[in-house]
Amino acid sequence: MDGVRDEVNAAVPRLRIEFVQILSDVVNDLAGNPKPVEIKLFGERLDSLEAYARRLEPGLDSVAGLEDLYNGVSEPSPELLMRVNEAETGRLGLTPQDVGAVVSSALLGAAAGEIRTEDRPVAVRVRAPDSVRFDPLRLRALPVAGSTPLGSLATFTTAESRMNLDRENQQQMIAITADVSGRSLGGVMNDVRRLLAAQPPPPGIRLALGGLYESQQEAFRALALVLFLAAVSVCAVMVIQFESFVEPLVVLLVAPVSFVGALVLLLITGTALNVASFMGLILLVGLIVKNGIILLDFTRLRMRDEGVALAVAIREAARVRLRPILMTTLCTLFGLLPLALGIGAGSELQRPLALAVIGGLVLSTPITLFAVPTLLVAIRGADFRLP
Repeated sequence: MDGVRDEVNAAVPRLRIEFVQILSDVVNDLAGNPKPVEIKLFGERLDSLEAYARRLEPGLDSVAGLEDLYNGVSEPSPELLMRVNEAETGRLGLTPQDVGAVVSSALLGAAAGEIRTEDRPVAVRVRAPDSVRFDPLRLRALPVAGSTPLGSLATFTTAESRMNLDRENQQQMIAITADVSGRSLGGVMNDVRRLLAAQPPPPGIRLALGGLYESQQEAFRALALVLFLAAVSVCAVMVIQFESFVEPLVVLLVAPVSFVGALVLLLITGTALNVASFMGLILLVGLIVKNGIILLDFTRLRMRDEGVALAVAIREAARVRLRPILMTTLCTLFGLLPLALGIGAGSELQRPLALAVIGGLVLSTPITLFAVPTLLVAIRGADFRLP
């Protein structure tokens, strides 16, 4: 894409090009977000919107990672306006509609039957030659109602109009769109937001960010709610199991620290925090709790069966349960390793999820073995015993 883009820009500088990857383009169109970056400008005066869009274009064009920028200002379309003199046409017994039909037939053609070839019919249209259709001076000489020239019945003026007008929620809109290449969407949008803050819209113009960035922010808000509900659900299950609030809270306190490991690995590998990696953080909640349950359940079993103190029971639990904790953690890590390495078709889409889980588990395992017992002993006391 980069190579073709440079060649096209060098050959035809003003040509607007669009590079499409079939699957992602279909998905984005179905989601209503055809472009990753979309800046929507709303206002009553279209001239003001176009002027502000042109003012933003040089700054946006300099943002690294922003490609195929379109400022939303449509190219002017040349027009030839024809105004029919009703008095003149009336003297000939014609109406403006009759004159318009003659001109339409000359320019666009009139159906004149069809010719049948060996395997298909071919429609035939009769129109004026291109030398008349594309020459305003000769168009005025087009005969109407016999020998009356068109120029005596109508006047022609040249004009320009916009090729398309966009509205959203019945409001006049210009959409500045662009693709992203070589950088994460979040990094590019941070630069875009700084540019918009430095060049705020003038009075009468409202600015809104759309595209995939808007969908990403909505997905992050929804996933944050899912993360909260997952933590609450897991805590409720542990409260029922341990018949106490202390152990669940101690285990859940480890989760934010484990998220640090996930974010660090994403940063080291240059992977963006996107929807897939956020799903990995949600998955981490269950995996981290699993290790805590394995450790604390054995601790309570020793305290209940043998009546030993908390400090003694938790040390024995850490020694005995080290093997199953490491086995389950290593199985998960090696199971996710092919996905993290990008092996297999489509694996790059879920690679951020695998990296987030691997980074979180690597850090959470030693924290579960050392931080959880330390916090529990600090809260309960080393001599705490079950009633």
